[in-house]
Amino acid sequence: MLTKRVAGCTEATLRSYTLWLRRLLADVPEPTPLGVRGFFARLQERDLSASRQHQAYRTLKTFFRWCVEAGALQENPLHGFTMRTPRTLPDVPTEDELRAVLAVCREDFHGVRNRAVILVLTDAGLRASELLRLLVEDWRPADRGLFVRGGKGRKDRVAFIGPTTTRALKAWLARHPNPSLEAFLFADRQGRPLKYRHLVQILHRLSRKAGLPDHRRLHPHALRHFAATSWLRGGAGLDEVRRLLGHESLNTTLRYSSLVGADLQRAHRRAAAIERLRLD
Repeated sequence: MLTKRVAGCTEATLRSYTLWLRRLLADVPEPTPLGVRGFFARLQERDLSASRQHQAYRTLKTFFRWCVEAGALQENPLHGFTMRTPRTLPDVPTEDELRAVLAVCREDFHGVRNRAVILVLTDAGLRASELLRLLVEDWRPADRGLFVRGGKGRKDRVAFIGPTTTRALKAWLARHPNPSLEAFLFADRQGRPLKYRHLVQILHRLSRKAGLPDHRRLHPHALRHFAATSWLRGGAGLDEVRRLLGHESLNTTLRYSSLVGADLQRAHRRAAAIERLRLD
């Protein structure tokens, strides 16, 4: 863990590594190939999601490789063992669901802030952590840009919002309890920054108020998915969407292309091979 901290891993990554290494330590007394494979078999028996299982695999793969390099182990117990990356499609809110949630935001302090939060998340395609770290000085009115500090992989980038979101953000800044440059952009009445759990609670509460069923409640990352698919439908290229989202690899962005089914359906209708034969 010290090696990872010195290498510049984020706190979230360090927490993830700590979690899985502690679970391994509690479950596997000796890191033999059979023992480690048994660990993964027991994860499956517990009905852990595919993404969580793969997170454990990535952690232990890195850990055992480090053990061999550091001389703590002679051989890597995961040698020859692979686990496929889960290819699940993101759950994207519909336009009607997003409109319904925005419609229940009132014109008071919390309503104006919550509307701005939802619009910024959706319009800029930000991760929840990126939104919550924004400072007032990160807002650039000249080009409607938001300077995102230390995104995933500790990379900075600029995200953008449109005129509607800009108006909502300006309305919120007019009510901000402490709109000084060094203050957090989104805060409570006391000027304290919002926490991740507060953000999730806000979205779930508004979703219930809008009449959305529990399995369709808005989630911060679902709004990011909405942004990505909207950009693709609007004609943005995959590499442009990758850069807007702050993805390191184009493979991560590619999964959104599978969601743009309506566009593919229209393309198929225009150029359907069998229909061009006019068999009927």
